[in-house]
Amino acid sequence: MGRAKGEGTIFQKTPDKFIGRLETTTADGRRRWREVSGRSRSEVAAKLDRLKLDLRDGLAADNITVGQWLDHWLTVICVERGLKPKTIYGYTRLLNRWAVPRIGGIQLRRLGPEHLRSVYKAMRAAGLGTSPHTLHVVLSRALKVAEREGRIRRNPAQLIDAPKLTPNPHPVLPEDQAKAVLDAARDDPRLHARLHVALVLGVRQGEALALRWDDIDLDVQTLWVNRSLSVVPGHGHIEQAPKTAASRRAVPLPAASAAALKRWRDQGDGLGLVFPGPSGKTCDPKADWQVWTDALDAAGAPHFTLHGARGTAASLMLDLGVPDRHIADILGHAHVAVTQDHYLHSDHDQRRRALDKLAGRLEAEA
Repeated sequence: MGRAKGEGTIFQKTPDKFIGRLETTTADGRRRWREVSGRSRSEVAAKLDRLKLDLRDGLAADNITVGQWLDHWLTVICVERGLKPKTIYGYTRLLNRWAVPRIGGIQLRRLGPEHLRSVYKAMRAAGLGTSPHTLHVVLSRALKVAEREGRIRRNPAQLIDAPKLTPNPHPVLPEDQAKAVLDAARDDPRLHARLHVALVLGVRQGEALALRWDDIDLDVQTLWVNRSLSVVPGHGHIEQAPKTAASRRAVPLPAASAAALKRWRDQGDGLGLVFPGPSGKTCDPKADWQVWTDALDAAGAPHFTLHGARGTAASLMLDLGVPDRHIADILGHAHVAVTQDHYLHSDHDQRRRALDKLAGRLEAEA
């Protein structure tokens, strides 16, 4: 039985291939044939019916690929939304590393949950921990816009569970090694102050390098985090608002940290950046990282990332009985769960002391 007018035509091209064609009209009035194929007449008929629905709902206005849509989302939509260059750069690297090579050539309207699962599977096979979850979040945001604009019927990222987010605690220095790092730097006022800001106050590297003396009041012993330094390829050094609203914070200065900062301030005029680079310009994060590495070497401490200094500060505060909420506020986390998952983890000696306290209390009451 033939198909009625407007339903398209189907013909057999080879013994195992059928072709379906549907005549459409473009916005400027020109006729255009759209074509589908399949192994059977019924398969092609179903594809033609789906194509008609897509055309009716405005979903088949073009055949852009997933890669083309992601590029549009990154370069146009994310920019219009005011996302920070560093955020867009991070999204771009992640998508171009994992999503685009595997699913970038698929037509956007044909993207399904199985395609996303294949990407996450490849990432897990490569031994990545939190990245599959992060990629899922980014893809979900990009595809949500595609759904809202009528490019796709449904967001396939919303049809599957997000990859499991595995807690990834940052490495920390034990108390004796953290003390040794500070002690080894006492003869260098700049380094000693920089290490206090990292190991005691838990200030992020970008926040520390953007600090100005106007942000520090040594009389009331308070440091204000108001901005952060980022380095983005193609943009250079960028000062911007801190990572989150909670990151804009006032950090009380303990007496020892205030003294270290005052000693460093007294070496200069107390103006401009607290930790400048050569000639008073912004310090390059790589140079700052090298200073951190040299400080670890001088103290005989193991190497790990400068960001691990935040974990060290958090871990030592935990050992002192500081409540999780207070630690989160000091570090600039809006949610305590972030602090707990990534920064608060005890070592064997801390757990031993905790159990010794418990056993001692129970034995004393027995």
